[in-house]
Amino acid sequence: MLKNYLKTAFRNLWREKNKTTLNVLGLTIGVAGSLVLFLLVRYHDSFDRHHANRDDIYRVVTTSDGNVGKDYSSGVPSVLPEAFKNDFPEADQVTFTSYMSGSLITIPQKSGEPKRFQEDQGVTFAQPGFFKIFDRKIISGDRTKGLEGANEAILSKSIALKYFGKEDALGEILEFDKHQYKVTAVMEDAPTNTDLPFIVMLSYITVKADYDKKGWGSTSSDEQCYILVGDNRKVSTIESRMPQFVKKYLGEKNRDNRTFILQPLHTLHFDERFGNYNYNTVSQSMLLALKVIAMLLVVTACINFINLTTADAIKRSKEVGIRKTLGSSRKQLVAQFLGETFMITLFSVVLAFVIGLFSLKFLNAFLDLKLSLSLSDPAVVIFVTGVTLVVSLFSGLYPALVVSGFEPALALKNKISNKNSSGYLMRRGLVITQFFISQVLIIGTIVLITQMNYFRSKDLGFRKDAIITVPVPVREEPALADSSKTSRMRTLRGEVMRLKGVELASLNNSAPASNSVSSTDFKIEGTDKFYETQVKTIDSCYLPLFGLQLLAGHNLTDYDTAQGFVVNEKLASMLGYKNPQEIIGKVIDMWKKKLPVTGVVKDFHTVSLRDPIEATIMLNRIRNYRSMAIKISPTNMQETIKEIQKTWETLYPDFIFSYEFLDESIRKFYQSEERASALLSIFTTLAIFIGCLGLFGLASFMANQKTKEIGVRKVMGASVQSIILLFTKEFVFLIVIGFVVAAPLAWYFSNQWLSQFAYKINVGPVIFFIGLVTTFMIAMLTVGYRSFRAATANPVNSLKYE
Repeated sequence: MLKNYLKTAFRNLWREKNKTTLNVLGLTIGVAGSLVLFLLVRYHDSFDRHHANRDDIYRVVTTSDGNVGKDYSSGVPSVLPEAFKNDFPEADQVTFTSYMSGSLITIPQKSGEPKRFQEDQGVTFAQPGFFKIFDRKIISGDRTKGLEGANEAILSKSIALKYFGKEDALGEILEFDKHQYKVTAVMEDAPTNTDLPFIVMLSYITVKADYDKKGWGSTSSDEQCYILVGDNRKVSTIESRMPQFVKKYLGEKNRDNRTFILQPLHTLHFDERFGNYNYNTVSQSMLLALKVIAMLLVVTACINFINLTTADAIKRSKEVGIRKTLGSSRKQLVAQFLGETFMITLFSVVLAFVIGLFSLKFLNAFLDLKLSLSLSDPAVVIFVTGVTLVVSLFSGLYPALVVSGFEPALALKNKISNKNSSGYLMRRGLVITQFFISQVLIIGTIVLITQMNYFRSKDLGFRKDAIITVPVPVREEPALADSSKTSRMRTLRGEVMRLKGVELASLNNSAPASNSVSSTDFKIEGTDKFYETQVKTIDSCYLPLFGLQLLAGHNLTDYDTAQGFVVNEKLASMLGYKNPQEIIGKVIDMWKKKLPVTGVVKDFHTVSLRDPIEATIMLNRIRNYRSMAIKISPTNMQETIKEIQKTWETLYPDFIFSYEFLDESIRKFYQSEERASALLSIFTTLAIFIGCLGLFGLASFMANQKTKEIGVRKVMGASVQSIILLFTKEFVFLIVIGFVVAAPLAWYFSNQWLSQFAYKINVGPVIFFIGLVTTFMIAMLTVGYRSFRAATANPVNSLKYE
């Protein structure tokens, strides 16, 4: 019996090669797409799940009142962990980490120049308690005492090999920020799915005294506190006593209503408010969208299968009639047809697996990931098996029930028509569902791409083209009045400005728009109310270099310390000054300095377009200069940069030169959105392509069913256009129904996604019109091609046997 079923199934599939090819192609693409998305979603869901205590680990984070709503920070004052440990015995462990980006590590050599390594990420000050909270295997050395003493370091295995050429680096010496550290342990490399990507861990006790001087008034997002609470009931106790803790240590100085809350470890990768040490979060809504798209790809492929199988069912009515007459039960027929579906699905899944392996090479390069696909992975096996079974049942059960339900007498007399079969209305409904899915994805993609174009074209209020930023690695203190000491950074600026191809150079702490944001509070004369502002330390060349427009007053003069403040329009209007000229001369009290406002500049964006423009104060302060911005001529740009490098290395020979184009750093603000836009475009295209396969199959079926009707119509004088209209008018009706259902849903979800941006496009009628026209054109091209072939066929060929 089984052998007969397999032989019959193979013959039927081979005989209907076109239908089989369309089904296999649709299922293969759908399953391959869903498999890749499954790997991507699983990767993000797996972050920091390898820690044994993951459900008991929390990060202490900060919230405060800003000028507009709440402000959030992942950081805490560096003195908080010690106070937390004393005041909350409910916490089993408390540890502090201070993360460094752009760190220069020097390896002393017995002879010759020392080796230098620039580590953009991964260097952190930490305490030995870190290893009591988190799982990080120590390969050599003592995990509990590795960071206990001053000037101790723990390296990852790959970094030990990189610095010293060997894995066992115990006892070796490295230098960081004028301190020498002895390697006391080597740990395994951090997995890719962690938001604690530490490669060099330095003992915090070495710098603790300097950090403690900052007290409770300073908070950096890279200075974080983690706690372990074994009993979840104690978490509620800690949270209930947190207000008293805040009052005890902040007291009346807590002007911005700052407080501390506990954030579970498993939310670090997803909570965009606080971020993480990878500086990259993925929202749960984005992961949900990827899961839905993966499901829709499979559903669309299944719909194709159901439509093509039920549409073609009439051809098999005689086979069903004969089998029933010979004694086959309906159960046996259902098993036979499900077996055929299973064979197609299994073959498609195998092909999908192969395509998935190849596509991961491109996806990993695009997303900078290391996703892998292997049958040795139990999760992959479960997913593939589940998809195979679900798709086989979902795709095959309904067609099997329809075909096996034919009455033998009607089937043998050829009295079962396509429209009278129970699959006709179902096919129409499924085609509408396909158009609904396609239009939701098309409209969503248009919204994403339009928002990305808006980001790229939006005027940020400053010049960003042909500007590079280079680091100023050595801090300088203000020069004394009688000092003859020359400022190295001012010498660098002067030497660079004399180079051919350099138009202007400016010393500062950050560009107008940057991920590095410094904030503080201030008050203005005539009121005791405190306001929050962003702060930028700049020199006299900053405004002209970036093209910041002065609306009132004058620019800053070059001093080592502040002599006055330049503010933006937002700050003036926040304080109630409608005319920028009105705030000139008003005294601002900030950082224990009372200085007048000397200038007002036109508003400019200081962060990404997710956030509104903030109040900003600019001032001179040489000890805060960390960067130099350089405006260069577009001609011979690389030669100019080489000359800048030579000048920089002459003045800072102990450091490694690096530079970044400002427009590139701004583009990185929206890297996650750009990647999401590209992913959505790719998978929307796949869904549309799968839908086109189904439409082409249905159009081909209709053409075969209407062969004689078309021949008669052409003999009677029907035009090609009228015959094409005969085919397409029903699909137009189904497209419109699909659009009516899709439009409200697409509008809702598009606006939900756009709500995270302060500056965004308007989801208006034009976007929906473009979506409808795009769907219509794709459908008409697909159906129209097959319709045109049928309409231009010689009627003699279709009528000669009549």
